[in-house]
Amino acid sequence: MPQPMFKQFRSPQGWYSLLYPADWEFMVVEEIPAFFREDGSGALQFYAFESKQDRFDATVELSNYLKIHEIDYDEDKVANFENNEGTSIRACEFQKEDRAWLVYLIANDKRMLLATYNSDEEVDDDLFQNLSDIISSVRFL
Repeated sequence: MPQPMFKQFRSPQGWYSLLYPADWEFMVVEEIPAFFREDGSGALQFYAFESKQDRFDATVELSNYLKIHEIDYDEDKVANFENNEGTSIRACEFQKEDRAWLVYLIANDKRMLLATYNSDEEVDDDLFQNLSDIISSVRFL
């Protein structure tokens, strides 16, 4: 029987799920899941937020996150996506202190995920595709 290509993960809060490569590992520390290749130097972490009142604006939230890290928000360097479930996704990458960072802001109504990947190694095409596949698989339940 062939090995599965992906495994499913369901959040500790039970309100989102995602698929990650079957050859990756994961651990959850204080309700923050981290996904990583055993031989890699980086990790993809997911931070979950829920609003009791207002909808999340993905652009505003990404801009605020970048500002905290002293990175200017440049619309030309941010990828914008929306899936068929109405989920807004913003993605960008930057270098800081000799580390490569990829940041994904995933928002759907009053729920939001901030996903960050950082590594001291360059993100090659295979890793970039793995990260894109994970982000694309996120579903709010």
